[in-house]
Amino acid sequence: MEERLQEVSRALSAATQTAALLPDATDLDFHSSIDPSFKRALGRVSEGLGALIHGMSGWIEAPIGDASVDDVLQPSRFSAAVGDAIDRLLEQTDIYLDEYAGRRPVAAPAADAASASIPAKGKLPRHLLQANIPRPQDKFTTRPDNRADTPWSRPLRRGKPNAQVPLGYRDPAWDITESSRVVGQYGVEGDARLNPYYVEIQQTPPPLHSLRPPEPEAPRPLEMDMPDSSAPCPFVWVDSLEKLEALAAHLEEERVQEIAVDLEHHSLRSYAGMVSLAQISTRWGDWIVDTLVDEVRENMEMLNTSFTHPSKVLVLHGADHDVLWLQRDLGLYVTNLFDTFHASKLLQFGANSLAYLLLRYLDFEADKRFQTADWRIRPLPNEMLFYARSDTHSLLYVYDRLREELLAHGGPVSVKEVFERSKGTASKVYAKEAWDPVGDSRSGWRTLWLKMGGDLARASQDALPGTPMGREERLVRRLHQWRDAVAREEDESPHYVMPPQVLVSLAFRPPSTVQEAAARIPKNLAVAQRRLDGLVQVVADEQAAYQSEAQERVQSAGGDAWDVDEEDVGEIVQEIRPSTPAPAEAPKAVQQGRLDTESSLADVRVWEQPAPEAVHDGARLFRGLKTSAAEATKPAKKRQSLFAKAKPEEKPVESTLQRIRAECVQWLGGLFGQTVGVPASKPEATEPVEVAANPAWEAPSTSQTTKRKASPELEATPANDDDDVDAIVPVAKHPKSQPGLQARKESAAASVPEFDYGNAASMLTAPRAPPGRSLLRAAGSTSAKGSKAPKQKSNARSGNRSGTFGGRRAGPR
Repeated sequence: MEERLQEVSRALSAATQTAALLPDATDLDFHSSIDPSFKRALGRVSEGLGALIHGMSGWIEAPIGDASVDDVLQPSRFSAAVGDAIDRLLEQTDIYLDEYAGRRPVAAPAADAASASIPAKGKLPRHLLQANIPRPQDKFTTRPDNRADTPWSRPLRRGKPNAQVPLGYRDPAWDITESSRVVGQYGVEGDARLNPYYVEIQQTPPPLHSLRPPEPEAPRPLEMDMPDSSAPCPFVWVDSLEKLEALAAHLEEERVQEIAVDLEHHSLRSYAGMVSLAQISTRWGDWIVDTLVDEVRENMEMLNTSFTHPSKVLVLHGADHDVLWLQRDLGLYVTNLFDTFHASKLLQFGANSLAYLLLRYLDFEADKRFQTADWRIRPLPNEMLFYARSDTHSLLYVYDRLREELLAHGGPVSVKEVFERSKGTASKVYAKEAWDPVGDSRSGWRTLWLKMGGDLARASQDALPGTPMGREERLVRRLHQWRDAVAREEDESPHYVMPPQVLVSLAFRPPSTVQEAAARIPKNLAVAQRRLDGLVQVVADEQAAYQSEAQERVQSAGGDAWDVDEEDVGEIVQEIRPSTPAPAEAPKAVQQGRLDTESSLADVRVWEQPAPEAVHDGARLFRGLKTSAAEATKPAKKRQSLFAKAKPEEKPVESTLQRIRAECVQWLGGLFGQTVGVPASKPEATEPVEVAANPAWEAPSTSQTTKRKASPELEATPANDDDDVDAIVPVAKHPKSQPGLQARKESAAASVPEFDYGNAASMLTAPRAPPGRSLLRAAGSTSAKGSKAPKQKSNARSGNRSGTFGGRRAGPR
């Protein structure tokens, strides 16, 4: 023992002296900034050390989590990252030395260090979910082809065993091509008729032995502490060509009539994903095939002899993914498939998962947390090996129990129905999925936008067809496309390149410089950090295209100028700069000579149409709304019926401006005792409304009546051709003539003094009214003393009247 300790001490001494010669972090950063090759070499060394650190963490009791090389090298971060774990290791070393020397009693045997670090419940540790290890695909002979412009192809190197038609057979009536695609359950798939075993799958009947009543025999349970034990049944870890050939020979034996298969897949550190483990069980043993070993992976096609044999049944559960993965990575196909998922659906179980079936028939509760584990880890911890072996170790017993229930409920027909449903699964063909510009697939950009885009995404979802996309939505689409291209080139998953949360945040806060991009992208996204220049350029190009298209839309709409705010959400704000405005028409009083245009009242120019002003760049009050001088002067449409349904206004800004202008002119007319009108437009032809004469609730009013257009029955009287009377839509009955009413009106008109327009004060120059008083009580307005008395509430109500100011007249009718 002392000699061993001295050897360790000498090794540590040499390593310490070497480490002291290394430059500090400041020098490394300086040399990395001036020498790209040095930076790349340093990055490779850092990745190797990081993989070593995380690999060691799998064998100690306390995992070190997400510790990086910087955490180990910097003293201020060393203690929090790995210092505690090393202290515990040193303490355990002292305990073991004391036990070895007899100074301390030996403790009870504990679980494996890697297994002890796995909690019994809750989320798995990070080093089991995302292990920082070298990528296995970098050493594969057959490298993955992620190009979107080339179809997937994997020729059968060992031919087509158990063939009924030659390899490459195509029925002329099928009318398909090698690039034919269909939308599958989980994504794009190839046409099923492209499957080299399509004819064999469709024409092979279920074997006779699968229709006989089974004799289920429960397998011996596995041991958690020793999952690789051969006590329950023989177990072999297949990691060489010799072991694979021995497995193939066993599967081809005549006595082997059922083969249980399951796969473990990894998709984070690969664009298309990779089969990391294949579990195979028969009634005579369990095999786990390490498909990350290159010579094993390259020769897995030898199992097609048994996998496609017409008398052998391949038992899988939920094989929609497994069938595609077998084709893509291993070149394996299945003909006689019995999918236990379809059997559970046919039996109408309350649940259809494999975990439920194991619990139902074996009272075994599988730990499904390991479905998402990183199955590239080697060697596998005990819990992961136990989980992998348990799936197929008991699957043949589940197959027997399901057939037993199927035969009891529906006889052999039910079993044949499961085989028939499984043919659709076995016929699936793998196809590479190109980036979807529409983005409606499960992993498409529009699906991501609607899920994480918030209010803007919901608004875009409710927009009318043909509505241009906003800036944020366009950036999500472009960044999604850039991420897909980078992931294909790097052979990484899009999620590893840039998680969805980061992508959407960049769309809402697009970086304009490399420094901004580096600050907004987490440091652990190594691929994105290496491509900041391209990322910033993509964002800039997309924003420039957005600005250009917005300008074209404004110009096509007839605007003289345009402006698109950089922080806008996608609407167009049009500035109106009209040429010389058309002169406004003077009021009728000026045209007839009754009002001097040089008077102080004329200076107010209340009838003149003001030229529209340019929208201020910063205000953005009417963002997204288009206005023009012609639309601003268009009169409001009249309705021909009192109770007609109002049509929605197409331009709320113009209608609002028209209403404000009309109220101001009416207000000025009341202030100066005369109606001042805007240029009258040509009256539209209206249909009179028939109202019953003298309804019970209406009595003639003594107040001045607004002039109305006569009904067809009263059109025998001469029409008034006075031009200053605007056309009013009739809304009430024609009042009956009353004796003495005309005389009273003429007397009231004679008592009104003539208004002096020349000396009238302008409201614009009048002093501001004191707080609490109405603006109509300012200087120059009519006093409250001479105002009209309030109407008696006991008087009978008059009929409805038009609310337009053009119909008000002072004097006799």
